[in-house]
Amino acid sequence: MAFSRNQSLFFILTLVLAVLLVNWLQPKEIDMNVSQTRTIVVGGGLAGLSAAHTLIQHGAQVLLLDKKPSLGGNSMKASSGINGAGTEAQSSLGVSDTVEAFTADTTSSAGQLARPDLIHALTSNSAESLSWLSSNFSIDLSLVSLLGGHSVARTHRGRGPPPGFAITSALMKKLDTLPAAEVIKSAHVVRLLEANGRVTGVEYETNGETTSVQANAVIIATGGYAADYAPSGLLAKYRPDLLGLPTTNGDHATGDGHRLASSLHASLIDMDEIQVHPTGFVDPKDEGAKTKFLAAEALRGVGALLVDADGKRFVDEMERRDNVTKAMQEIIEQGKGPIRLLLNADAEKELKSHCDFYVSKGLMKRYENAADFAKDTGVPNAALIQTLAEHNKYASGELKDPFGKIHFHNGQFSPDGVLLASWVVPVVHYTMGGIHTDASARVLSAEGKPIPGLYAAGEVIGGVHGKNRLGGSSLLEAVVFGRLAGAAAAEAK
Repeated sequence: MAFSRNQSLFFILTLVLAVLLVNWLQPKEIDMNVSQTRTIVVGGGLAGLSAAHTLIQHGAQVLLLDKKPSLGGNSMKASSGINGAGTEAQSSLGVSDTVEAFTADTTSSAGQLARPDLIHALTSNSAESLSWLSSNFSIDLSLVSLLGGHSVARTHRGRGPPPGFAITSALMKKLDTLPAAEVIKSAHVVRLLEANGRVTGVEYETNGETTSVQANAVIIATGGYAADYAPSGLLAKYRPDLLGLPTTNGDHATGDGHRLASSLHASLIDMDEIQVHPTGFVDPKDEGAKTKFLAAEALRGVGALLVDADGKRFVDEMERRDNVTKAMQEIIEQGKGPIRLLLNADAEKELKSHCDFYVSKGLMKRYENAADFAKDTGVPNAALIQTLAEHNKYASGELKDPFGKIHFHNGQFSPDGVLLASWVVPVVHYTMGGIHTDASARVLSAEGKPIPGLYAAGEVIGGVHGKNRLGGSSLLEAVVFGRLAGAAAAEAK
């Protein structure tokens, strides 16, 4: 039986479709350990959360991986505030500030390691980033204070919980409601995947299994290495002199992101620049604890004094962190410790939520007057009363402070008034060094060229702060560079 030409074509097409249908219906061999997503964010602190939200706002799908059972990282602990120049809150309070002034303060703090492009990215995006937090997440940032090293008040916080918790938890809660975001906790990223010179995903371990995930781009937001005390760790490699100090960091801060980026020959910069914060609380119940709770710089911002074992001041409490730390270490080396931080009732009222928390944890103690404090601690009462009287004269302008102090917020101390006191010591707090990125958060190779598909944000990056970070700029760095990384990664092809 002969077929016409049209019948032959019809028969062939039918046969082809039948074969395709059979193949499609056959069970496929699926690798359950390989999945796909558009963009991967490694790390669930404020930088990673800011990147994830920005990606979603740009229409991207996001997979966020964090090696801990819960998100938040060190961002949850930040308690002084977040910096912003030219903000609505400043304007409403009559504070005149500019990006240029913020840039000048940050450049001065960074010293000879100042990098203008990264500093400008931080400061020029500050007001917009605070507005983004307020408008998208209903975060209260209406209070503004002056911290050490700043020429004007620009560190923002709200009336409720400490700012790190308030900001980070708000972003965490909203992310849970977004269908474009998938979050996997207890997922330890162990390798970056690449093909043809481009980062194409990650490999992570969870529940004893290894999973490979493909992606358009990867953002590293794993934090610093200020808890990497291992004998072969990054602290031992770059700053062995700090191994004897306690840290304020959680045990997740071990430089994972630095090692991941280095495996692809990314550039690391300023790795020996590590900030020792002057004030970490000594818990009387566990004086030798390696991990200590931070005594926020906001405490000195509202007027706290630092006194030695003789009840005498020894530094301008509003100096930059590095200078206050140096003065404290000299006092301790001279055998004049312990050093105590003192607040009056006015300062307590202004920072009530902080103080209530510290008192509840046994890190701060309330005394009815100077005599009670002196009796309990062994500090000479007469010397302490003299110190307070002299400080009152400096605050009123009657005398000039010998340490150069010019900011005296809540500066009047009465020996008969309430004192809140804490034992404080210097603590390893923040790593200024890290992965080298450009001002768009693209990770740079040793040759200074962007590594396609790889971005970084938050404390894991280096060079933004140079030799010293200003208080209030850690949360800002996380938000600014998280948003920059998210925006850039959303455009990755």
